[in-house]
Amino acid sequence: MRRIYYRCFLIFFAFVILFIPGCSFECGKVSKRGLVRDRTCPNVILITISSLRADHIGCFGYERQTSPFFDEFARENIVFTECFSTSSWMMPATGSIFTSLYPYEHKASHIDKSLSSESDTLAEVLSQEGYWTAGFCCNPRLSSERGFAQGFSYYDDYSFELLLDSVIFGEGGDVEINSSRSNGLINGAVTRWLGNNSHEPFFLFVHYYDNHWDYSPPSPYDELFDGDYNGDMDGSRISDEPLYSNRPSQEDVEHIVALYDGEVRRTDADLGDLLGFLEEAGLMEESIVIVSGDHGEEFYEHGHTSHHGVYDEHIHIPAAISFPGKGYEGKVVDSLVSGLDIMPTVLDFAGAAIPSFCRGKSLVPVIEGESDKLRDSLFIEYTGGAEPDAFAVRSQRYKIVETGGRIFGFDLLKDPGEQDEICIENFTEEMKELSEKLRTGTSIIR
Repeated sequence: MRRIYYRCFLIFFAFVILFIPGCSFECGKVSKRGLVRDRTCPNVILITISSLRADHIGCFGYERQTSPFFDEFARENIVFTECFSTSSWMMPATGSIFTSLYPYEHKASHIDKSLSSESDTLAEVLSQEGYWTAGFCCNPRLSSERGFAQGFSYYDDYSFELLLDSVIFGEGGDVEINSSRSNGLINGAVTRWLGNNSHEPFFLFVHYYDNHWDYSPPSPYDELFDGDYNGDMDGSRISDEPLYSNRPSQEDVEHIVALYDGEVRRTDADLGDLLGFLEEAGLMEESIVIVSGDHGEEFYEHGHTSHHGVYDEHIHIPAAISFPGKGYEGKVVDSLVSGLDIMPTVLDFAGAAIPSFCRGKSLVPVIEGESDKLRDSLFIEYTGGAEPDAFAVRSQRYKIVETGGRIFGFDLLKDPGEQDEICIENFTEEMKELSEKLRTGTSIIR
């Protein structure tokens, strides 16, 4: 009997939250200035995609047609070819997007930690500027319990949507998020919210998770890129592979990549559905829209799978932005930029003051052509626990890495795959300067 009452409560709660206009469930801090309806302020829509490698995107030169909708969005707006995350996994990377702080500063740097309540998020700052804020994701790493709901008037994390789905359509119990399709749930919740929302301006955060392992795309995406495969690899438990067994055969590795690419193509279709909805609703012309990966993914380039490290396959992400009424069609920015820059860029364009704590920089100067570059180098940190801690400083040509008690470097111009380590005795002058930046950065963390 208790279970029946529980189900009824969940269904009623879903109806109230998702279908009654203007209704909100406050999981984070609310606006200090109240709602405003100043349409001179653009809406802000931030869409992040889990585990999205830049070099598996069509407009970045990938041979497979994995991303037609992202490619179209990039062609029609501004695309950033040299964008990097601050870390190689979701919590620290997204925390940096939300706060414009490095992981060691916002504290969501380990699986057992949370985003610091002392860190002001983009949602909090926009809320103080009069924005209504809503977030939709489907992953425990970005849950309200981990601090990611800070500043959101309404924050719908994985627990509610998947629990409701399991109660209505199944027998309840635990839901395995890594093998479940969640983008459809996200799109459904987001479009319902947009259809009923009456608050202006608004900040909307959307996170797509299906790219993350396990790689189990639905048909026809499961056979889209290697329909002739006859092996046993099914794309599940990929994260266990480097820890408990040897590298599989080349055929199996290629199949893993094909399944991942199928996930990318399916997620791109989900992105296309959402962008199409925004266009039909007239919201594209009223909104800043950012589409970005959160971090990358490895396929044994350095002996592992998943995303544990500081190599470019882990941190090089695609990113594109549209600004309403600016005429930036086809703009390509090859300056070195970071997920840290999203917050100050949004605030700059929205006419809000950029907080002094922001480690990132507004991208407006390089977009407008006022500057050729924002910075000379980026700091990256991996402290997830699955592999030894790793830190790096990356310029456009060189990368210096510290991990396992060793310091070494790469010449990315000659060795873009980062296969030939350069020992510290052979560092160039620029590499020595980057090494000193790395030493300074790691000494602060420790």
